[in-house]
Amino acid sequence: MNNFRKPKVVKKLLVTVLLAMIFLGAQPAVAATSLSTAQTLRQKIQSQMDAVRAKIAEQIGSTRTTRTVSQPRTYTRQQLSDSNTTPTQVVQDPAPAPVVQASPTTTQSQPTATLPSSSSSKMWGAYTGNTASSFTSFEQLAGKQADVHAVFMGWGDSFPNDLASPLKSNGQSILIFWEQYGTSLDQIIDGSQDSYIKEFANEAKSYGGQVLLAPFHEMNGDWDPWGGTVGSNTPQKVIQAWQHMHDLFAGAGNVKFVWAVNNDSVPDTSENSIKNYYPGSSYVDYVGIDGFNFGSPWQTYDQVFSSALSQVKGYGKPILLSSMASAAGSAKAAWISDALLKIYSDSSIKGFIWFNENKEENWLINSDSASLQAFKDGIK
Repeated sequence: MNNFRKPKVVKKLLVTVLLAMIFLGAQPAVAATSLSTAQTLRQKIQSQMDAVRAKIAEQIGSTRTTRTVSQPRTYTRQQLSDSNTTPTQVVQDPAPAPVVQASPTTTQSQPTATLPSSSSSKMWGAYTGNTASSFTSFEQLAGKQADVHAVFMGWGDSFPNDLASPLKSNGQSILIFWEQYGTSLDQIIDGSQDSYIKEFANEAKSYGGQVLLAPFHEMNGDWDPWGGTVGSNTPQKVIQAWQHMHDLFAGAGNVKFVWAVNNDSVPDTSENSIKNYYPGSSYVDYVGIDGFNFGSPWQTYDQVFSSALSQVKGYGKPILLSSMASAAGSAKAAWISDALLKIYSDSSIKGFIWFNENKEENWLINSDSASLQAFKDGIK
């Protein structure tokens, strides 16, 4: 228990009492004091002592009352979580708020999760980062269900059933850019990779949905190990590897091969021209072109694609702009509107795939609100 500390006024009264007692003890030595005067003084001192006792009792009683009637503070759980100290008082939760039932007249209907599908003969889609959730988010931004989900797979990867399965029930296709990192054109040609290729082909066949397969994409560029001018590679080796791989997919009728070149050949030499890589009509289902407006300098849709389109239209195959986008900028919305208008008006173009990532440039359709609206208005 804590010691009770007396107020200052009590101390003063005790001093008064002590002096009075000393004075009374000295009375026999004061001969000049009369009996009546001594009695009067004694009565006064007695009265003061009674007052002191009453005052002390009042002070003690008041303090004890204050300590016993004080109520413990209550805390909500939120206050406890915000405090740096742990109170010792009892914790009381606030009373729960009454549940208000919404009347049928005020209940709002939930938006449907089904997006409208494209009514156009053009197919369109996007690469959004190799996840199903990112592709769904892209469709929600666009406001329509896309036809194609594009993904990138490495050499040695299994068929991406996890990404493909949600597409099959919706009648959508998966486009696989199959990247041959870790192997060479020579190894594919000599058959040492056959067991893996056959396994992948069987998995794709078992899946049963529409598969667009783009191996050796942008083979007329010099940035990937399968490029026709890289190392000991040649355009003829690319063709041989392509044909060999294609033959191993015999029986997988749901798999369509997309021969996807870069819009510009790098290096720009006669040896590396687009025509030198074409494997033949029986080995190609779609002719693809990858092209981007990098913004430095700014290039229009025609400047990006017109040359490559003129080179591949003679093959008589449906053309897919297999990877396309524009860098961000004040003219991006106009670029998108112009590109989509020309794609939809060109009967030789079957469709397009938007590369929707913030990577080398901000290729996202929603890099600004005007660009997003242009894309939404342009798809049909």
